[in-house]
Amino acid sequence: MLKAIKVNNIMKKFKNHIVLNNVSFEIKQGESVAFIGSNGSGKTTLVEIIAGLQIPTTGTVFFDDQTPEKFTKLGIQFQEGEWPKGTTTNDIIKFYLGKKFAQSEQIRTIIDMFEINDFLKADLTNLSGGQKQRFNAFLAVSNEPEVIILDELITSLDLKMQIKLIDYFKQYQKEKQATMIMITHMPEEVEIMCNRIILLEQGNLILDANVKDVVKKHGSIRKMIIKHYAGEKI
Repeated sequence: MLKAIKVNNIMKKFKNHIVLNNVSFEIKQGESVAFIGSNGSGKTTLVEIIAGLQIPTTGTVFFDDQTPEKFTKLGIQFQEGEWPKGTTTNDIIKFYLGKKFAQSEQIRTIIDMFEINDFLKADLTNLSGGQKQRFNAFLAVSNEPEVIILDELITSLDLKMQIKLIDYFKQYQKEKQATMIMITHMPEEVEIMCNRIILLEQGNLILDANVKDVVKKHGSIRKMIIKHYAGEKI
């Protein structure tokens, strides 16, 4: 079982633009951490570096003693997914899990939970935003990962499905002692799902705090963010 993700002095530059500026922190096994910040703050770039999808200009990321590309127990749900036209949901599941995926009770349970049965044979390019979100979330947990990365999990979902997926991931994390990293613009989602918050602005780490401590000090995550954007000290 993974003990910690260590992010050490990460800097990312695109030409002369600094996207991440010497960011460091450690996420311990079983923590649920939300990355928040305005658009362009560096959240997605940082998460992609942690996942091994981007290479930092300087700095390192280690899953214990492994680099991200060597760590196999990682599940990622990003908002977007590009597939060739004519590719069905079923095709992708078979590609990832093999032709006999339907024989797995665990996989059948997740398919039912995320209500994917209705579009198993549908062209992925024709799915609604909510259907794509559910399918990407399904893929993220299909290999029973030790680390889950969720990007705007409840975006495009109706309230019923928001509740189902939030409950599912909270239970999954508890049962598997999994580590969860979230990108979100929803303060209430942070309070429900996470025990730690990391605030980024213009590539800098502004705040790294316990969610309960932030709520106790400011009343809610939303109120803390409002104070921050109003220029008040947090």
